[in-house]
Amino acid sequence: MKKILISCAAGLLMALSVAAAPGSKIIEQFKKTFPNAENVKWSETNNGYFVGFYQNGNFEKILYSKKGGFVRSWKYSDGKGLPTNIVMLLNKKVGDGVIKGVTETTTQNSTQYDIKMLKQNKLYCLNISADGTVNSEDVFDYEDASGTAKN
Repeated sequence: MKKILISCAAGLLMALSVAAAPGSKIIEQFKKTFPNAENVKWSETNNGYFVGFYQNGNFEKILYSKKGGFVRSWKYSDGKGLPTNIVMLLNKKVGDGVIKGVTETTTQNSTQYDIKMLKQNKLYCLNISADGTVNSEDVFDYEDASGTAKN
């Protein structure tokens, strides 16, 4: 009886994972676009299919529509691959601050960079368009758990 229950549970899990998998058209498109993707994980939403994966040391997510069209992507990085115009803008605005993280969000029509930088005891949170337009900029006092200002 125990073996039958385990077999049924395993079969149910396999059926659910197959049901959540996107069609071969989407998978083929993904593999062509990201041939070096590692640790690829797919999930289904009401709007389409999410895929999360690692590439070149960065974690990335993509949302595809149910029909296989690109909707949006997110790339989480340390900022080393930022375009020159964005780096020059950061140098002008923040100077010798340290980039702590970048979220690059891309749609069919735009790319935005959410950038977190530390300089002395200030945390700079900037949202910048690919053309260098600063959409928002917030500055916060920053201390680590010990109360020490960080850089």
